Amino acid sequence: MSKVTHDGKKPYEQARALSIDEIAELVQHFRQGALNAIEAGFDGVQLHASNGYLIDQFLRDSSTFRDDRYGGSIENRARFLREATEAVADVIGAGRVGVRLSPNGETQGVRDSNPLPLFTAVLEMLSEIGIAHLELRESPIDGTFGVGEMGPLARQLRHAFKGPLILNSDFKFVRAQAALDEGVGDAVAFGRPFIANPDLPKRFAEKIPLAADDPTTWFSQGIQGYVDYPSDAQ
Repeated sequence: MSKVTHDGKKPYEQARALSIDEIAELVQHFRQGALNAIEAGFDGVQLHASNGYLIDQFLRDSSTFRDDRYGGSIENRARFLREATEAVADVIGAGRVGVRLSPNGETQGVRDSNPLPLFTAVLEMLSEIGIAHLELRESPIDGTFGVGEMGPLARQLRHAFKGPLILNSDFKFVRAQAALDEGVGDAVAFGRPFIANPDLPKRFAEKIPLAADDPTTWFSQGIQGYVDYPSDAQ
């Protein structure tokens, strides 16, 4: 397997277990990164705890084999996320912190055998910290960019998080509006449609057809595929 980098696709390095000291250092990196973002003028930050990346690897039982305080039980597997979130909230305020999770399937080889109790506990923990929002990136079973191993779990998880819940992945306008009307979430995030439609809200509001994005230009190192789509809906 390979991953996109600034220098093109590169193979993954061999995974290894982090030491306790390295975990503590990473928590401080999250803390400093949040301070840097606020100093640069951002309103807040979102911790990327989804899609098989580092925090997600700690959460899931397919990728966590530790026998210390970061492995085994759900509470232990969620400890790194708790520590990183609390460190960021302590320095910029919980009201400026969001977290992104992907509960319902495998991404980059990372999955969980029983995600509902895991993510129920995680959402309750994040609700207790009082973060500004939670985003659930859940590909449907018939997804066009990633496929869920089961249907989205947002409906079953909604009760566990008391703050604003944002839904994400494979939403079109009609499906998004239905989810909001049903109270499954409080907002819907759009990614790929914005690439080719920088005026996406206007197109939705005025029912203007969407332009198609070009996947071959994703992750380019220049303007192609990012700022070269027409921006004015006619």
